[in-house]
Amino acid sequence: MAPFASEPARAVAAATSDAGAGGGDVSVVICTKDRPADLAGAIASIRASSDAGCGAKIVVVEESDVPRPLPGVRYVHLPREGRGFGYARNAGVRAAGGDLILFLDDDCEAEQGWIEGLTAPLRADRQILGVAGAVLVRDCGPIGYAENILGFPGGGLRYLHGAGGCVVPTRLLSTCNCAYRREAVERAGGFPEDALFGGEDFLLAERISALGPCVYAPAAVVYHRPRGRLGAVFHWFVRRGRSEMTILARSRDRAAFARQLLRSSWTLRVLGGVVLLARWPSLALLVPPAILAYGAAILWRFRYARAYPTHRAGWWMVPIVKLAMDLGAEVGRWRALLGRER
Repeated sequence: MAPFASEPARAVAAATSDAGAGGGDVSVVICTKDRPADLAGAIASIRASSDAGCGAKIVVVEESDVPRPLPGVRYVHLPREGRGFGYARNAGVRAAGGDLILFLDDDCEAEQGWIEGLTAPLRADRQILGVAGAVLVRDCGPIGYAENILGFPGGGLRYLHGAGGCVVPTRLLSTCNCAYRREAVERAGGFPEDALFGGEDFLLAERISALGPCVYAPAAVVYHRPRGRLGAVFHWFVRRGRSEMTILARSRDRAAFARQLLRSSWTLRVLGGVVLLARWPSLALLVPPAILAYGAAILWRFRYARAYPTHRAGWWMVPIVKLAMDLGAEVGRWRALLGRER
């Protein structure tokens, strides 16, 4: 049986509060864990974003020791069992009403017109099954802006720039800012529940994209809290690297995903360098200029960021932040391969 349909009733049978939860065909699902201040900000931003946000049904799924129902939302409590993101998001989908289900992270804030921006393509074309929105950062340091230039989280400035202000096709939807038709989520079997370290949204997007078109809507903006420190970025990507091994095992196109992992592997790059230096030791003189050339190539690749005053200060940090991301992902992949899953 598909994970979406296999939920034991006890997992979502705790406290719920529906007062003021709103109605209509739109529900917003937020999964949270031990971040009450962030959660309050996310909810407030939805309510303040528009009339649609004020009236939307908000479903909060919280994993905690003790239920903490919230006024004005439907609250779903999950025991602290570490069942993963997919398990929690499926619980939110089941608790949500309406035909259109939107997802927002608890450390995001919705911009004005967010719901309208996400739902407009779905209302305009019945064939469209999912919509991804823009995920930006603000009021942060160079490292935070560099993360966003590189496309994290949720595509970041990279996707926004690439769209050129237009609604464009996509197969990559992140639950920090996206919407799906309920029927599409159900047909796809819901979020995979064995992706304990993330990647469940990638896998669901892959499944739904196989059923019908999805699009990226740059007008639907949320602001995500950045990591902002190299150490935090590294550890974030360790988790992402571990999730990539689950994606590799579950992806519909394993060969393409495997090629992507091989192209980005620093293990293979280092091994290749060691082999070359062992054969031709004099090449060691080229290592410093090669490092500089690599950094220059990354800056050139992401030069578009200089056109955005908010992100310009982070452009110089892009090679360093990318290296932290790449090395973190490589460590995470090896941890998964060596069986260190917890």
